[in-house]
Order: sequence, then structure tokens, then C-alpha cells
Amino acid sequence: MLRYNLLLFALGLILNCSAQTQDSLFYSFDKQRIKHQLNGMKVLGGWSAVNITGGLIVRNNTSGSEKYFHEMNAIWNTVNLALAASGYSKAIKETADNAPFAVLNKQLELEKTLLFNAGLDFAYITAGAYLMERAKNQQELKNKQRFTGYGRSLVLQGSFLLIFDSVFYIIEAKASKDLRDTMSFLFISPSGIGFRKTF
Repeated sequence: MLRYNLLLFALGLILNCSAQTQDSLFYSFDKQRIKHQLNGMKVLGGWSAVNITGGLIVRNNTSGSEKYFHEMNAIWNTVNLALAASGYSKAIKETADNAPFAVLNKQLELEKTLLFNAGLDFAYITAGAYLMERAKNQQELKNKQRFTGYGRSLVLQGSFLLIFDSVFYIIEAKASKDLRDTMSFLFISPSGIGFRKTF
């Protein structure tokens, strides 16, 4: 009887350690996602701050299409800065999860958002190119300069955001693949979730 109780006790310890390892593994995945989001919002916020500051300073010291280029950089990045601050605030308040499918779901949601954003980035670049093309047909010099400057700014900002979202997506897609690979070793039984052993 004593041997049986010791065996049950040892089995309980092993299962408990396995559950803790499993929890900490998925917790680490989710914590890493949150860290990536925080770093991403810092990069976006930094880019925005530089463009707002530089745009306002240079705008007042230039003329023609250059003036409008820097003006739009400042205007555009006011929105970017607000989005970065909101995203950072949301991510810093978020608590990492332990549940495998909840972690995977949050990971996939982030990837979908990044792909959607990349589509918008292409639209911004296209809109900028359209404004630059329209500038060629403007009779009034001020409109020609404004369309050219604003168009160049949209191409620049859209290109930055496309690179930003693409790099962010590649990082998250790699994390998502690692997560799915890990989850392929999971099994569900009446006693809970565990890892399959591979030999």
C-alpha cells in the first residue's frame, strides 16, 4: 500500500511538473507576442515623432512642393503617433495567457491585422502616385506643388508602413509556425492536456 501511495505521489509530481512546463511554454509564446507589439509600437512612435518634429521645422523653412511634402509628413504622423500610443497602452496592459488555443488565436489575429494593414499601405502608395500624376495636369502652380508634395509624402509614408508591417508579419509568422509546431505535440485526454513523446 505504501509503495502504491508513493507511486501515486510521484506520478502527481510528474504530471504537475509537466503542466507547469506546458503552461510556462505557452505563457512564454504569448509574452513574446506582447513584447513584439510593444517594440513595434515604439518603432512606429519613434518614426512618427521624428516626422512630426522634422516636418514642422522644415515646412517653415522651405517652399513649393517641399513645403507640402513636410507638411503632410507631420499631419500623417500625428495619426500614426496616436495609433502607436494607443497600441502601446493596450499591449502594456495585456496579460500573457497560458491556454494553448487562446495563445494561438491571439497570434493569428495579430497576423491578420498586419496583412490587412499591408493592404492599406499599398493603397496609400497608390494614392500618393495618383496625386503626383494629377499634379502634372494642374494649371495653378500652388495646386501642382501641393499635389506633388502630398503625393511624395504618401508614397514615403506608405512605403515605410509597408516595410514595417511586412517585417512585423514575418516575425509573427515565424512565431506562429513555432507555436503550431509545438501544439502538434499536444494531446487531449480525460485527465487534461499533455505532450506526446517522440522517439
